[in-house]
Amino acid sequence: MKLSEIPYKRITLNEIREKMEKYIADFKNAKDAEEQLNVYKSYSDYGEEISTMFSLLNIRYTLNTADEFYSKEKDYLNEIMPEVQQLSQRFNDCLLESEFKDELKKTLPELIFTKLEYAKKCFNDEILDELREESKLETEYSQITACALIDFDGQKLTLSQLGKYKQSPDREVRRAAYNAQGKWLESVSDKIEGIYDRMVKVRTAMAKKLGFKNYHEMSVYRMGRIGYGIDDIRTFREQVKNDLVPIINKLKKEQAKELGIDKVTIIDDPVVFKEGNPAPIGTPEEIFANGRKMYHEMSKETGEFIDFMLEHELFDVLSRKGKANGGYCTNLPKYKMPFIFANFNGTSGDIDVLTHEAGHAFAAYKAFDLPWEDIQTPGMETAEIHSMSMEFFAEKWMDLFFGNRAEDYKYMHLSSSLSFIPYGTIVDYFQELVYENPDMTPAERNETFKKLVEEFCPNLNADEIEHYCKGTRWQFQLHIFEYPFYYIDYCLAQTMSLEFYVMMNENREKAWETYLKLVSYAGTLPFPELVEKCGMKSPLKQGTLKEIALGLEKILSK
Repeated sequence: MKLSEIPYKRITLNEIREKMEKYIADFKNAKDAEEQLNVYKSYSDYGEEISTMFSLLNIRYTLNTADEFYSKEKDYLNEIMPEVQQLSQRFNDCLLESEFKDELKKTLPELIFTKLEYAKKCFNDEILDELREESKLETEYSQITACALIDFDGQKLTLSQLGKYKQSPDREVRRAAYNAQGKWLESVSDKIEGIYDRMVKVRTAMAKKLGFKNYHEMSVYRMGRIGYGIDDIRTFREQVKNDLVPIINKLKKEQAKELGIDKVTIIDDPVVFKEGNPAPIGTPEEIFANGRKMYHEMSKETGEFIDFMLEHELFDVLSRKGKANGGYCTNLPKYKMPFIFANFNGTSGDIDVLTHEAGHAFAAYKAFDLPWEDIQTPGMETAEIHSMSMEFFAEKWMDLFFGNRAEDYKYMHLSSSLSFIPYGTIVDYFQELVYENPDMTPAERNETFKKLVEEFCPNLNADEIEHYCKGTRWQFQLHIFEYPFYYIDYCLAQTMSLEFYVMMNENREKAWETYLKLVSYAGTLPFPELVEKCGMKSPLKQGTLKEIALGLEKILSK
């Protein structure tokens, strides 16, 4: 069945309530662990149905945020989601409090129970109103950015379509594109700041009701950071500043020399070569044909995966009016299907869809073989290792997409992967400071972000882009609004992908075996244990980034 052929049907709150109440009653009345396991299996299967329909709704909504039917369905989902979570939590409480728990643990992985304990800390009936308000605010932000149309070059462009002009080899074109984006941002900045102000207050109220000091503390549990916490992330952040930023500053000096400018600023940062960055060759159809060739040559497993994705039309990548910004990979568990959403804009980022998002999709495709849905999905930081590492494994085939500029792409990719980590780190750091000081004014938040950029990412200096000079770049970062505290997961994963990169330069076969091993564990182990099990070094431990930095400097000096 193709994605477009999957029927959508609203699952009503009444239906969910009726089913869940029965599962809760059956579980409580079960006479032994075996009976409880059977109820849990039925509950899990129904959970797959619900998550599949909710995921399908989200896909169709993001494909066209102006679609009246799916917009209303999305509003309905936002309205009922807190109570669905409430019902789910009641069942999970039964599992945690089962008199047969020791017996259950002989079949169900221990990690399932730990995940449920973390989820329990982040929910009770008192925060239902806050959860509803949070969902509404996230949708408001998404609609503002999805509906953006920016006047540029005689056209009205979406934020994604403007991207290629921001990577033009002509510096003045880049400056004009950033100015146009800044001008648009200024026109909606009051709305965005208002939405975020309400988000911070709603999330803070939620955290206080649940007994947390602030939302930053709550985020450790909400993000499922099992086996590590805030202090470990701060250790990682110090390593980024001390061990990676110096290497990046050297790369940016070389980049400035290549571009013939004194220093790299925000309008230059994405452009590595004077003649412009390498752009992908061919139509979307040709790109996907080459993607199929690449994955067939990479391994038997990846060949089977890409055939499945293309035959079931599990990609939507063309940018158009009304389509939500950004990119993502999601799952339709009932059909054992991953789905990839993106916005092609004629830049190298289009190829990253076939590497980054396909890395997520490949891991999901393999994880569907695991017996319990609760262990099919790993922690966010682990999921991002799958995607970011796949980008490096795919470099061997970049001549298919960039022709004689394949080597330029590889250098650019390594440079941007390194440069991303400090930026991603400050996105997390910014949120830490905001949620630990929830009464900050919009101006204070902007000033906070501006200072962090100066400290970690001098290459992102606003360079007289009027609205950016105020420190407003964070207002484009949808994760700050829709996925708070997610960005550090990218940073941890990017660091692990660089560890893979160093490994594959020494022994590609060993690196690929390690990657498949990592994918096979999916969500069966927490991040620190998973890293150790695969024989890799955790970026949360002091000294790891220094070791990776030395390996990268060795490769770059060749």
